Amino acid sequence: MDSYFPIVIDIHEKKCLVVGGGEVATRKVESLLQAGAEVTVISPEAGDSIREWAQDGRLHWRNEVFSENDVTEFAFVIAATNQSEVNYAVYEAVRQSGGWVNIVDRPDLCNFILPSVVKRGKLTISVSTSGASPGLARKIKQTIEQEIGPEYEEYVDFLARIRQQVLAEVDNHGQRKKIFRELLQDRFVEASEAERYAMAAELVKNVAEEYVGRQL
Repeated sequence: MDSYFPIVIDIHEKKCLVVGGGEVATRKVESLLQAGAEVTVISPEAGDSIREWAQDGRLHWRNEVFSENDVTEFAFVIAATNQSEVNYAVYEAVRQSGGWVNIVDRPDLCNFILPSVVKRGKLTISVSTSGASPGLARKIKQTIEQEIGPEYEEYVDFLARIRQQVLAEVDNHGQRKKIFRELLQDRFVEASEAERYAMAAELVKNVAEEYVGRQL
């Protein structure tokens, strides 16, 4: 496939299947669990993490080999075994049912792919090479992780709260636009939480006074 349409979707409580129980499958399962998916793993063997998650009730592990009838109830299916014939069988089963399938290391068989992701709270940054080079995607992800630090989690929460406040209290579109633009300055990222809100209050006040001054 030459290109993919990038999309961010809500898979909370969606039924997702991972075929395989090794390291690669574990990484896929972990990502799905973090997104709140309802995960089933089908594999005769499973690593420690998958076993622990199953024991804790975070996922359902079916200790058995894959069957083509296993895919029909799932919104998304990921094949992550080390057996190419099993992965291809998963692909064929999902293709016939018209579902969404990702075959690890076979982008030509995927109708969706999983990008490298950097998460900072509500902020999600994804990197994809459309399956051409997962290694390059991981390298770029590492660069982003260095540039976009953990401080962005609180900063994005701050922006969300201030946005709702401004929308409720500031009627003028031009004023809103200027406030939102100024809130993106690095000084707000680098400030402490208390400083951010004080600076935001001062910003809203100054923009309002500037607007009134123009009307006089």
